Amino acid sequence: MEYITQAALDLLVENRLNDSKEFYDTHKPQFEELVREPVFRMIEEVVPVLQKVDPEIPVAPKRQISRIRRDTRFTNDKSLYRASVWCFMGRPKRDFPGYPAFFFEFRPEYAWWGCGTYFADPAFTASYQKMILDRDPLFMKAKESFEKQKRFELEAGGAFKRTKFPNEPEDIRAWLDRKSVYVAHTESDVTKAFGEGLIPTLKRDFPKLFDYYRFLTAAYDRRETPETIRPWSPHRTDEW
Repeated sequence: MEYITQAALDLLVENRLNDSKEFYDTHKPQFEELVREPVFRMIEEVVPVLQKVDPEIPVAPKRQISRIRRDTRFTNDKSLYRASVWCFMGRPKRDFPGYPAFFFEFRPEYAWWGCGTYFADPAFTASYQKMILDRDPLFMKAKESFEKQKRFELEAGGAFKRTKFPNEPEDIRAWLDRKSVYVAHTESDVTKAFGEGLIPTLKRDFPKLFDYYRFLTAAYDRRETPETIRPWSPHRTDEW
C-alpha cells in the first residue's frame, strides 16, 4: 500500500525549485506514484467517515486534490509550481460554492488538517455571527464539543486584532472576531503526515469536528443573500 513519504515531499520541493514544465513532464510518473496515488487512497478511506455527518460529501479524489501547477493569472508570484498538496473533502464546489469542508495539507514546513470555509463572504459571516449572538443551539453544541477536545484550535492568524463585539464575553468574542472561519490541527513535524499512521489519525480526528461542521453548514444554509457567494468557475489553468 502506498503512503505519503519523504520522497513525495522531496519531489515536490525539487519540482518547485526547477519550476519548469520540462522537469515536471519528465517526472510525471513519479508524481502519480508518490503523490497522487497516496493522497487518492487517503481520500478514499477518510471520506466514508465524513459521510456519517454529511452523506452528500462524495468520494471524488480527482476533484478534491489540489493541482500541482499554480494559477498565476491573479498573483504577482509567477512561479509555475507549488511545493505543497492539499485536499478539500466537501460537497461539490459547482453546486455548493463556499460550502464548509474538511481539509488536509502537507508542505515542507508543516502538515495540518481541520474544517472550515476558505471563502467567508459577507452573507455567510452575517449568518455565522447571528447564530453566535443568538446562542443558537447548534453553535452552543459546537462550542461545547470544541472546548472538550484539545486537538484543534481556532487559528490565531484568522482573528481580527480589535473586537467588533466589546460587550460579549471573551469566550464568545473568540468565535465572533474571525476573518477566517476554520479550525485546524498543525504538525510542525511534517513527517507525522507520512506512513500508515496518517489515515487512522484523520479518521480519529475529524469526528471531533462534526458538531462544528453542523454549525457552519447551518450558517451557510441560513444566509439571507446567498447570491453574494462567489460562483464556482469551471475555468482551471492548473494541471497535474
